[in-house]
Amino acid sequence: MNESVMKEIFSSERRQDERVPIESLVTISDGRRFYVESLTDISKSGAGLEALQEFPSSSRLTIFFPSNSRVKIKGIVRWVWKKGHMYRMGLQFMNMTPKQKNSIHGFIHELNSAPAI
Repeated sequence: MNESVMKEIFSSERRQDERVPIESLVTISDGRRFYVESLTDISKSGAGLEALQEFPSSSRLTIFFPSNSRVKIKGIVRWVWKKGHMYRMGLQFMNMTPKQKNSIHGFIHELNSAPAI
C-alpha cells in the first residue's frame, strides 16, 4: 500500500480512542521469536509500531511494555505499510484484563502529563 493511500485511510478513520505519539522501544513476540521494535503511538485500544521484521495483517503478537509492572498485552496486526526498509503497522489490543487496561491508561496518562522538551 502506498503512502497516499495510507494517509487517506488514516484521515477517514473514526477512532474511538486518542492516539498519543511516543518514541520508545518495545519487545514483541510472534510466539516463536522476540523482536525489539519501535513504538510510535499508543491508545487505550492499540499501538502503532515500526519494525524491521514484516508481520502480515492478522498476525497475532504479544507486546511487552518497558515499565516497572512488565505489562504484556496480546494483539492482532490490523494493517501493514512498507515504509522504506521498515514496516509501519497497527496493532489492536485483544482480550485485555482490567489490570492491563489500567496499566495502559496509566502509561498514556504519564505521556500526556510529561512536560514538553
